[in-house]
Amino acid sequence: MKHALPDCVAGMLAARVRVEAARLGVPMAVAVVDAEGGLQWFARMDGTLPVSTGLAIDKAYTAAALRMPTDEVGRLAQPGAPLYGIGNSHGGRIVLFGGGVPLRLGDRVVGGIGVSGGSVEQDVAAARPAAALLGEMERQAKRLGRLRAEAPAVLLPSLIDALKAALPDDESRSDAVLGGVALALS
Repeated sequence: MKHALPDCVAGMLAARVRVEAARLGVPMAVAVVDAEGGLQWFARMDGTLPVSTGLAIDKAYTAAALRMPTDEVGRLAQPGAPLYGIGNSHGGRIVLFGGGVPLRLGDRVVGGIGVSGGSVEQDVAAARPAAALLGEMERQAKRLGRLRAEAPAVLLPSLIDALKAALPDDESRSDAVLGGVALALS
């Protein structure tokens, strides 16, 4: 079982965060980790607060390691809640506020994405579309897999036709299709 996304997919997810950060007008750092919390991709926009580097990485780690968004971890870590005290474990790497989201393919967590640089709300607003993009990439990968199974002898022409039909002017949709190809071939 693979523990990491293809690098090009991790990069596309990070690029989606950068688009959201630009839309929000806030420089941000973004980290993508594999299913075990190992850093796979990192990018930081000019003007990002220095503290955001470590926070983005730790948010991604928390989301992957605990298999849930960091804001949910925060709710479960309040006094009297089931995860109370977890913020003091893992060498202080567990983040208890929003901006970290697990990355899933089907029911399986394949990594986490962490965003830092804005308010908690802005970090969450930049992270969630990237996780949603991975879901769309997975749908495209399944579609391409069906095409490949239906017509293996004419795979390349079918694949090209499918890509032409699926590539609209919308950049995020194009990323979903291209990421789907990467997932289908990985």
